[in-house]
Amino acid sequence: MIEKMKDHQNSDLPPRTKAALDLAEDFILNHARGVDDGFVERMKEHFSEPELVELTAAIGTWDSVHKFNNVFDVHPPVEDGQFTTDPPDVPAAMRQHVLEPGNKYTE
Repeated sequence: MIEKMKDHQNSDLPPRTKAALDLAEDFILNHARGVDDGFVERMKEHFSEPELVELTAAIGTWDSVHKFNNVFDVHPPVEDGQFTTDPPDVPAAMRQHVLEPGNKYTE
């Protein structure tokens, strides 16, 4: 499915999935600038208004999580579900909030 998502419009994914991916792509890459009445009407062919709200909230949440992880160099979880990080690249004034005593990155 991940390979299909790379070119979702030309894939055999269901139309509803393609529409959801269009919304995610526009939300993340275009900062929702492409959401006009026509776009919303196209989304309503596949989703109810409550579903659109929920889908958009989910996209926004995961986009924020992704950005947070990038800021703090959080890697995807490893097999046991644990997360690892690189040493934080944050201003000195913020390090107290991201470093704990005993952490291998504590200076």
